[in-house]
Amino acid sequence: MSDSAFLLKSIIDKVVADVRLLPQEAAMLFEEADLLTLGALANLKRQRLHPDRIVTYIVDRNINYTNICLSKCRFCAFFREEGAEGSYVISREELAKKIEETLELGGVQILLQGGLHPGLKLDYYQELLEFIKSRYQIHIHGFSPPEIIHFARLNNLPVETVLER
Repeated sequence: MSDSAFLLKSIIDKVVADVRLLPQEAAMLFEEADLLTLGALANLKRQRLHPDRIVTYIVDRNINYTNICLSKCRFCAFFREEGAEGSYVISREELAKKIEETLELGGVQILLQGGLHPGLKLDYYQELLEFIKSRYQIHIHGFSPPEIIHFARLNNLPVETVLER
């Protein structure tokens, strides 16, 4: 057995024994274990946390309201600079269409995600949420922590004020 295979087996044994993994062990498990093993270990963990034989899910949709972003994360192949070819801010009509498609498929939630747009002020986001809430009975999972911090900085407001609005 190679050193790598031995290390992977010891990590799997830790999961089976319900021992917390170190971040680097979790990364190795994710990168090296085959999909069936990874799924079986995830299910084992789920059974420990939720022993009832009931597993639930929801139908939701990720809606990217813009792909214009200042952050330029190395992992993101999605973002565009403002004015670049393919950059957009979604129209209300397109947003409505996406929400209606989600509802027609039994969806109960949308995830609003769009990065760090340099020009959209807090009023834009408030109006976006008001548009959705006034028309649809759907749960909104909106905005990541970096987006909230960006809104605060762009509008010269404390994070608490952004969250309250």
